[in-house]
Amino acid sequence: MSPFCGKEFGKGLGGVRRRCQLPQGHRGRCTDMPFLAALAKSNPRVADKIQRDSFNTRGASWGKTRDGTQARRNRQPRWTLEPGHAFYPAHHQSYEVCLKVAAELALQVYEMHGAPSCPESIAKYLPRTPIVDSAKCPTCGLPLEFADFDLAEQSKAPIDTDHLDPGLERRHVPGNVAFVHHICNTTKGDRSIEEFQQWMISVLKRHGYEIRRGSE
Repeated sequence: MSPFCGKEFGKGLGGVRRRCQLPQGHRGRCTDMPFLAALAKSNPRVADKIQRDSFNTRGASWGKTRDGTQARRNRQPRWTLEPGHAFYPAHHQSYEVCLKVAAELALQVYEMHGAPSCPESIAKYLPRTPIVDSAKCPTCGLPLEFADFDLAEQSKAPIDTDHLDPGLERRHVPGNVAFVHHICNTTKGDRSIEEFQQWMISVLKRHGYEIRRGSE
């Protein structure tokens, strides 16, 4: 792939000017997420979710002040957090790393069952070529269905975006952000995948089940 265009575009986001990731000399508008171009046309809600969840915090992460109001405004760009803030560095991430997180989420979407085919012109911007029907929930191991995105209602859907190990010093990094089933995310809570598995094993043992590695 030829060098990136690198041109700044837009009005800025959280004090950062967005930079084009298309090849130099490209036609059309600049974009920093070329891997979302096809989804933005066929499934704009999914493309919007990828950008939103890769760039911004979630309001629930900030807690409430004593008067019951939100500690900070909802959907805060992660790079706007500064050292000394209560949620720095766990929720902080640079604009550049957030772009990498977005690319990984787009890859996972294209690997879901029922997802639209990934054009070759898009695949070159992803971390690797998508493997059709290979996406599984990192928590339960069952397939993720692309159609579940259409069931979203009032910001609730069968699919959530999760930090697989929320205990990392910087949790919003490639490899630690993924789409998961909503019920799995809710049940897992603030545990890592390993902690959640151990918790499930302990619960089953207390109920008299014999656990063997590799059993279904």
